[in-house]
Amino acid sequence: MSLVSFREYERIPVVERLASPAERKLSVAEIDALDALAARLKIPLIEHLSRSRVRPAQYVGAVFVAGRTIELLPKIERTEGECELPTVRQNLLKMLLVACDLDGATPGQAALEHSDDGWLDILLRLFARALADQLRRGLIRRYRAEADDLPAVRGRLQIEEQLRRNLVHRERSACEFDEFDEDHALNQLFRVAIRRMLRVASNTVTQQALRELLPAFEGVSDVEPTGDWLARVTLDRIDERFGLCLGMARLFLQGTTTGLYAGGRSSFALLFDMNDLFEKFVARTLRRQLRGSGLELSIQDVRFHLVRDPQTEQRLFRLRPDIVVRHREAVCCVVDTKWKRLSPEERKLGIAQGDLYQVLAYAEGYASSAVLLLYPWDPTGGAHESVRKRLVFEGGRRSTVTIGEVALDELAAVGERLEDLLRRAAMLEEVSL
Repeated sequence: MSLVSFREYERIPVVERLASPAERKLSVAEIDALDALAARLKIPLIEHLSRSRVRPAQYVGAVFVAGRTIELLPKIERTEGECELPTVRQNLLKMLLVACDLDGATPGQAALEHSDDGWLDILLRLFARALADQLRRGLIRRYRAEADDLPAVRGRLQIEEQLRRNLVHRERSACEFDEFDEDHALNQLFRVAIRRMLRVASNTVTQQALRELLPAFEGVSDVEPTGDWLARVTLDRIDERFGLCLGMARLFLQGTTTGLYAGGRSSFALLFDMNDLFEKFVARTLRRQLRGSGLELSIQDVRFHLVRDPQTEQRLFRLRPDIVVRHREAVCCVVDTKWKRLSPEERKLGIAQGDLYQVLAYAEGYASSAVLLLYPWDPTGGAHESVRKRLVFEGGRRSTVTIGEVALDELAAVGERLEDLLRRAAMLEEVSL
């Protein structure tokens, strides 16, 4: 399977036919397929700039169309013009795993950082390795309720069913009994994940690693997973060691936002909204960084509303900021993330007016004197400045809005960068916590 990679907002030529599968262009047939996918999933996937140029929007991931795997990668690099695809893939994968609380899958992956494989193959290999490690300790077996006609009584005899079905077949007994085997929901989920991963794995090493897992699940039934069914698969203390594997399998089967759509190799997509991914990555990274600091962090806090109806006292329009940081139960900063690029050359930095209205509502609703509006750093905007500008709202609390940027080229340093930015935004640099 041929792999071609494009960057977020990269201008891509459109041609009638590709000269080769490796050509970094999109054919008209591929554009039609991507447009159909976008309509089906109701997401902005490709922007049409002209009849001969398109560019990816804010969704990243992998799509299989017309015999090629199209890899859509975020714009994350150290300097303007620098583009090391293996590093970008590794950073995307790490962000995804951290955002989904699956970062236990990433230790010691130095061998993957210089891989030329697509990020999807790397994810599949991480899953295969994690599941193989657990299978060496044995497959989980469970009791499950069964009912069947048996030649001898086993468990409990179902009197009504015996009279209804076997009145003239006395050699059969309608029984209800417990079966102790490996055919339960968790293993069924792993089996369907492995089989679907095999359809889209492009690397022979990845395919082999997945095939080696299948014999362990020979006695497990094939199922057609639905979103509700996936959500109902849970762990207990006996099988909690499979938690990382379950998380990665779910990530593959349903994705973060749009997931996998039905079909075989000719219809596959695993796509993630960078707005959502950036928000979750920042929140979970900052939460880990602030442990033991005296600061408490809430993600997607929903304690307050924007207005209330004085006649009914009903509160309306729930506020839901990305991050709320408290010190000794008092809100010291509200953080809102935006996966957009600032425009330092503009007087207003390219900030959308609606975004400021939104954080003003957060500041008033949460009685916070400090708000941090956080963007990813873009090297085209010049040197990295964690604080781009401070603004003060007119009227009301006169809260301060800090316009901040965080560089994502070195993910290991992001936690410290976020904490420093938060302390500067909330004026906590000299406060002993």
